Amino acid sequence: MPIDLLRPDLAMSLTLDPYAPRAARYHVAQVDRPSPDLRDAVVLLTSELVTRAVQHANSTGATMQLRAWMPADVVRVELRAPRQHLGRSSDDDARDYSLLLLDELADRWSLDEAGQSACMWFEIDRHQRAPSQAEPDGDRREESLASP
Repeated sequence: MPIDLLRPDLAMSLTLDPYAPRAARYHVAQVDRPSPDLRDAVVLLTSELVTRAVQHANSTGATMQLRAWMPADVVRVELRAPRQHLGRSSDDDARDYSLLLLDELADRWSLDEAGQSACMWFEIDRHQRAPSQAEPDGDRREESLASP
């Protein structure tokens, strides 16, 4: 199922200030109730994107746009901000913790820069357990209790 980029489940503007990561974590966690491990990964990566923008902000009052989509098969979160707040730093990217987390936890991510703005996004696939893999509740336990 393709993502309808025109209709996000969350669309909000955040001021680039020290409170932005906390606000982003709170709002993205309210959008959906996926499994705890997926929710934790989405909240962590969202916080990292926003923190990265705040750390690169050199002026107060700048804003960024946070959007999230959470259909049945994938979670997508993107952050749009002025290019200087999201662009790759001049430092060695190997030491950039947020990029390391994106590599480890996201199925896909990118930094798209165009003109004066940039969009950093990530996607995490929802992995559904196949019905044949699910065990009925209690069957395994009853078998082990019944044997002498």
